[in-house]
Amino acid sequence: MKRLARVRASRQCLASIALSSLAMGLLAACGSDAPDPAGSGGMVGHMSGTSDVEGQPGDPSVGGGGLAVMPVAAMDGPFWDRTDQEQVADPRGWAHLVVSLSEAHVDQLDGTVVAIDDEGDFRVEVPQGAYAVCYWPSEIGARVTGCDAVDLSAEGELESSWGEGGFHIGAAE
Repeated sequence: MKRLARVRASRQCLASIALSSLAMGLLAACGSDAPDPAGSGGMVGHMSGTSDVEGQPGDPSVGGGGLAVMPVAAMDGPFWDRTDQEQVADPRGWAHLVVSLSEAHVDQLDGTVVAIDDEGDFRVEVPQGAYAVCYWPSEIGARVTGCDAVDLSAEGELESSWGEGGFHIGAAE
C-alpha cells in the first residue's frame, strides 16, 4: 500500500514538472512585446514618469505613445519650419516643448518613429550620432510634449522620463 502511494506521488510530481515545463516553454514561444535586451542591436529604453512633489513617486512605467528620433541638425531650422513654431536654440528649452509633429514631418526630417509598448519599453535603431528625440505621450503623430538632445550609440540602454520637469532621455548609467 505504501509502495503504491509512493508511486502515485512520484507520478504526480513528474506530471507537475512536465506541465510546468510545458507552460514555461509556451510562454517563451509566445514571446513578449518588450524589446530584446541590450546587446541585440540598437538601444533599448524604458519610459518612466517622474514627480517633483515630495513624497509622491513617479510612475515606474509610462506606456504607449512613441518617440520621434531625428538628427539634431534638424533643430537648426527645418523642425521649426515644419511645426510653425519659433525656434528654441538651447536644447534645455526643448523639455517642455508642445508642438504638433506628424509622422510625415519626422520622415521629412530624416527621422525615425519608435513606438513605446504598454509597459514603457522601446528600442531605437539608428546610426550612432547626435539626435533630437521628441515624445508623443499618447498617439504617434499628434502633439509632442517635450524633446531632448542625446548622443545615441549602436547598442546600449537608455533611460527616459516625463513629468513636471519635462521630457528627458539619455544613456543609462
